[in-house]
Amino acid sequence: MKTFKLVGLKIDDQSAEAKNIPLLDGLVINKEDGENSWLIEALISKEYLPFFEEHKEADRTFKMFVTISKVSNAPAKISASVNTITVLDESVSVLFDGRLLTSRPQYRPEELLESLIDQGLSGNALMDAFKETIQQREYSTKM
Repeated sequence: MKTFKLVGLKIDDQSAEAKNIPLLDGLVINKEDGENSWLIEALISKEYLPFFEEHKEADRTFKMFVTISKVSNAPAKISASVNTITVLDESVSVLFDGRLLTSRPQYRPEELLESLIDQGLSGNALMDAFKETIQQREYSTKM
């Protein structure tokens, strides 16, 4: 097993726009079991307790995007469900069971870059547009 620091969490339960969950702390464990199984623990504000209790009670599976180690890393897409909710004094610990979803981009980065250059972008504007477009495509890809 490998353990990583959780630095970003976004939930896409398809009920609305994906919800960014501010973290107080977090941990991600890659079980390395050959099944792409992960455990994710998120320490969050109590204001999110009803949201996660509803998901646990409904035994709902949803897509989540977890960013590990550094906020600049691309988020990993995981199909997850709430395993355990532990209410602490000033926060809530939510433990998720998940499976890493591997998805190949529906585009080639070279084609995207060529398209942006054809639009007249260069330098920092090109780099910003490239990063933004890739991030949008990653978050909009559905299971």
